[in-house]
Amino acid sequence: MVIELLSKIIKFINSLDPNIIIQAPSRINLINPLDAVEGDFWMPSVAINGYENPLSTFVYIKEIKEDSRIIFYKMIKSGEQINFKVKVKDTLSKNKKMLKKSKNSRIKLVYASIYRFSITNSFFWKNYREKNIEVGIISTIPRQSGLGGSASIIIATLYAFAKYFNIYNNFSCIKNKELPINKDIIAELATKVEDEDLKITSGYSDRYTISRGGLGFCSYSGKLLHRKISMEPIAIYDRIDKIYNIESLPLIVCYSGVLHDSGNVHTKLRKLYLEKDLNILKRYRKMAKLAWKSRFALMKHDWKLLGKFFKKNNQIMNEVMYHAGFKYGIGLANNLLIKLIEDHPDVYAVKLTGAGEGGSVFALVNINKIDDIMLEWKQKLKNLIKDKELFKLKFPEFNPTILEDLKNAEFFRIKISQDGVKEL
Repeated sequence: MVIELLSKIIKFINSLDPNIIIQAPSRINLINPLDAVEGDFWMPSVAINGYENPLSTFVYIKEIKEDSRIIFYKMIKSGEQINFKVKVKDTLSKNKKMLKKSKNSRIKLVYASIYRFSITNSFFWKNYREKNIEVGIISTIPRQSGLGGSASIIIATLYAFAKYFNIYNNFSCIKNKELPINKDIIAELATKVEDEDLKITSGYSDRYTISRGGLGFCSYSGKLLHRKISMEPIAIYDRIDKIYNIESLPLIVCYSGVLHDSGNVHTKLRKLYLEKDLNILKRYRKMAKLAWKSRFALMKHDWKLLGKFFKKNNQIMNEVMYHAGFKYGIGLANNLLIKLIEDHPDVYAVKLTGAGEGGSVFALVNINKIDDIMLEWKQKLKNLIKDKELFKLKFPEFNPTILEDLKNAEFFRIKISQDGVKEL
C-alpha cells in the first residue's frame, strides 16, 4: 500500500495547532548551465513534487507564550507507520548580531533567512521581536540531493513569515526605499541568504522556480554579478506549461545517495567563467543554444527530440566539470546511474540535475512505460550492489567503493508543482 505521506505530514502539523502551514516544492533544471553563472543565460526548469514522497519543505508558525523557538522534525518510518520526532530545537534570537553569529549552526538556513528579512523589511523586524512564535520545519527532500532542498527551506521560511505577519503584497507595510514582499522578491532574498549571508555560491534558478512553480523558461539576463536587489533586473519567469498545455513530464528522478556540496562546484565554475576561461565560455554558449532549442521540443511535446538535447547537455556538462578539475566529471555515481538505464529503448535520455559530484539524475522516458522503467532501473542497481563481479564486468573503470553510497539511492515519480511555494 502506498503511504500517503503528504496527508500524514499535514495531519501531524495540524495536531500542533499551527496558525499557518506553508509548503515549498523541490525543482529540476531541465537544461544546465548551472545556476552560479546563469546570469548570462536562459534556461528551462520545473518545480516538482513526488507522487509518494511530496519532495517538499513544510513550515508552520504558531504563537506561543514561551520564548520563540525553532524545531526541525525528522520522520521515522516503520512499515506503514510514520512518526515525527524532534531532531533539532533551539531558541530564536531577536538580536540581529546573535542571528549573524548563529548562522553556522545546524539551522543556519533559518537564522540567515530571519536576518535577511530583518534588514529588508522593518515591519517584519518589529513584529518578529514583539511576538513569541514557534517555527517548525519538516523536509522530505533528501539532504544535499541536487533537488533544491536548501532553497526550498529558505523560501518556505521567508514565505511563512511574510504570510504570518501579513506582509505579503501588503503595501502599507513598506517604508520608503523598501520593496513589497512577493514571490519575486522572496526568490531574490533567498539567493542573498545563501550567496551573500552564508557565503555559499549559488544563483537564481532554484529560487525563482521553487517560488513561482510550474514549468518555466527563465531569463536571468543582467544578473551575472549578483548585485543588490533593485540594482539589477528581476528575472523574467515565463510559465510555459500552461500555454503549451504540458500537464506532466515523463520523468523519473534518481537521488544517488551521494551527498554533494553544490557551493563547492559552483564556486569553481563561477571563478573560471568570470575569468573568461575560453573552454568554459565556449561550452556554456553551446548549452545556452540547447536551452532555447529545447523550448521548441517542449512546445511540440516531442520527448524524443528533447531527449537528444538532454544527452548533448549532459555530455557538455561532463566536459565542463572535467575541465574544472572534477575527476569524474558530473560525478562517479551520477555517470554510473546514467549508464545503467540510458540504453533502454524507451529511455530518451538520462541527465544531471543540480551541481553534480553526487546529488541526482533524472530519466526522460516513454510516458506509457514510466513504472516499468523505474522498476527496471531499481533492479539493475540492486543487482550491481549485490554482485561485485557483475559490477566489475560492466563498469571496470568505476571504483567499487561507490556501491556503499548507492545503497541509499531513491527513485521518485514526479509531477509539476503548479503553485510553487504556497499556503496549505
